[in-house]
This record gives sequence, structure tokens and C-alpha cells, in this order.
Amino acid sequence: MLLVIFAFIYYTVNYGINKTLYEILKEETDHHFDYVLHEPTLEHYVHPHEWDEVEHTDVALNPVFIAIYNQEFQLVENSPNLVQNKLEWNKNQKENTPYLANYNTVELLISQTKLIHHGDVVGYLVVGVSTKHNQLALGYLKTGLMILFPISVVMIFIFARLIAGQSTKPVFSIIKTAKKITENNLSERITLPKNKDELYLLSITINSLVGRLETQLQKAKQFSADASHELRTPLAVVKGTLEILIRKKRTIEEYNEKINYTLKQVERLERLVEQFLVLSRVENNSIELKPSTFEIKKEVLNSIERFQVLLEEKQISVFTSDICTHTTENFKELFEIIIDNILSNAIKYSNFKGKITVSSFIKNNIYFLSFQDNGIGIDEKELQMIQNRFYRIDDNNSADTIGSGLGLNIATQLADISDIQLKIESQKKIGTVIFIGLKIK
Repeated sequence: MLLVIFAFIYYTVNYGINKTLYEILKEETDHHFDYVLHEPTLEHYVHPHEWDEVEHTDVALNPVFIAIYNQEFQLVENSPNLVQNKLEWNKNQKENTPYLANYNTVELLISQTKLIHHGDVVGYLVVGVSTKHNQLALGYLKTGLMILFPISVVMIFIFARLIAGQSTKPVFSIIKTAKKITENNLSERITLPKNKDELYLLSITINSLVGRLETQLQKAKQFSADASHELRTPLAVVKGTLEILIRKKRTIEEYNEKINYTLKQVERLERLVEQFLVLSRVENNSIELKPSTFEIKKEVLNSIERFQVLLEEKQISVFTSDICTHTTENFKELFEIIIDNILSNAIKYSNFKGKITVSSFIKNNIYFLSFQDNGIGIDEKELQMIQNRFYRIDDNNSADTIGSGLGLNIATQLADISDIQLKIESQKKIGTVIFIGLKIK
């Protein structure tokens, strides 16, 4: 590319110099051609003072050579700088067509033309212009360009290396940071380049990818730790109970008591496993459901029916007369899990012969369900943490209540996925109210 530029410069200057030379030659030829139109004879054709001009007397400084011939090609007059050989008419060359020729080792650009007076040829004119200075100028230019070319190549190479070094610096920074990112160091992030170019977008993409990996790994570690923690207790209870049973013979009543206690722990394990599976699917975004239209009241009544045995055991009354009938479009399966977990908590923490009231109201195109119990209630400080995973109320009244602390956490996450509002209000020793809101048309 650089060679092309230098060649363009050279040929452009060469064209300009030659064009100027041709214009000077044409100007001299036209001047003498026009003069003869008004003069009947070639005698004293040129004014004596014209020959005193530098271009006609000097050979070294931009000389212009002129020779004038009569009809018989006899020399009538010539410029003083033609000191040795005359500038002859060349019969082999066309008129008014410049050509190159040597005169005393000086290269000339020559043009020749007939001198016409009133339609008659009265003589011949030969004009020559030296190309020496033009060739010298072109020679100097060529030499300068040849010297400048390798220097320019070296400078461009150095400059390109510097630019390349600066441009690849962010790339090496990305590589260096990427090597630091391991399973145990996913908090490392790539520093974003100042220029918002392709490397900037690449850095953002890598940081986003690492962020997602970090989140998933933390979830996996948390899930593993939580599962181990929660499963350890019921397993230890089952193991301890069975060990006690085999130490010595027991009465049938004692065996029944211990077996029933063990069965409750097994049921707790079963519920834990089921909730862990749901939680895992939610956190890994592996729940693929399509929204459907369903009747809200019908699903609430179905959920209450599923808990009928537990309600009868604690002799809890459920009031549903204030639930209005309305349909909504949402994820039916997730809605069922949310309702089941809310009812399960209400039953667990309600007093014996307690009361659960389920009612509804519509406000701003949102269908609100409220689940109110008259159980042990929740302290205001604990109310802020009740939706956290595995959080259970630190209360003597709830110490014997079997639960994992996952129900409300799962309900909260599924509510976020389903775009369902969920709010909890509670007063200690009075009861708890849980509101959920679904968008309706």
C-alpha cells in the first residue's frame, strides 16, 4: 500500500512537471505563429530585445531554443543560445506534435510548425525547451522517495507494533483473568475495557456467564448443605428409636408408640424429599409449564379436601363461604403447590380445635385470597425471615410441630415465577393472615 502511495506521488509530480513543460512549449510556438500573421516578411521577425531575455541567451537556466527557416528551409534567425548546432526542421516528425531530441547533450522537448501569412507558407518555426531541470527535479524526488520508503516502512512497523500492543492488551487481560476463574474462585470478574467495542461486549458476556455459573454453583452447594442438614435429624431419630426397640423386649403398647413415632419421622422424610425435588426444579428453571384457565375457588376447595385427614386430627374448622367464583389464566400446577403449602402451614401452627377462614375480594383487576388462622402467630422480627429457606419459628409452642421450613420459601419462589402477589401479616398469639393476589381479566 505504501509503495502504491509513493508511486502515485511520483507519477502525479511527473505528470504536473511534463504538463507545465508542454504548456511553455505551446505558449512559445503560439506566440511566434500569431506574430507572423501580421508580418509579410521573416526579416527582423523577432524583435532584438526579445533575444536579450534570459531563456534565449542562457543554456543552463530553463533555456528556450528557437530557429526560424524560410520556405527553402534556410535558417533566417535563431536564438542566441544556439551557439554551436542549429535546431533543424525534422521532416520525419509531425507538426505541432512535441517530441524529444538531444542538443549538445541537453535533452529538449521540440515542437515544429509552419508559419502562415494570409494562407501562404512563408517559413518554418522550430522551438525547443530543455527538460534538464525537470529531469533533475524528478530525479531528486525519486531519490527522496526511495530513501523515505524504507524509513517509512520501519516507522510504520514500529507504530503498528505499538498500536497492536495497545489493542491486544485488553485481550491478554481477559485471558489472565479467565485463567484465575476456577470452581473455587468464581467471584473473579474481567475488568471492562474503556472503549465499548467488541472486546467490551465479550467481557460483559464472559462476566455474565461466570455470574450465572457462580449462582448455580452456590445454589447447588446450598441445596446439598440444606438437604444434608434437614435429612440428618429425622434419620437420626429413626435410627435411635429402632436401636431402643431392639435393646430389650417391650410391651405391645410401647412397640406401637415407637413404631407410630418412627412412621411420623418417615413421613417427614418423605415430605422433605418431595419439597426438595420441587425446590430443585424451581431453582434450576426446569419447570416447563404452560398457563391455563382455571376456576380459583374450585382449586382452593380441592386443596382443602387433600388436607381433610389432618384437619380432622386437630379438629380444625375451615370456613370458605366468602370465596367468590372467578377464573384466571396462570400456571395451575404451581398455584396448587402454593395453596397446599399455605394450608399446610396454617394447619401445623393452628391450635387444637382452631379455625381457618379462607375468603376473597377483587381490587384493581386482582383477585385476592386470604388464609387466616387463629394459631400461635409470628413475632414481628421473625415475620421478616419466615419466607427464608429452612427458617422455623423459635417458639415453645411450635417445638413439637413437624416441619422443614421449606413450605413458605417454595410458595414465595413459585409466586414470583407465576407473577402472583404474596403477603404475610401476623400477630403473636392471635394468628396469621396470608394474602395472595392473581391477575384477572
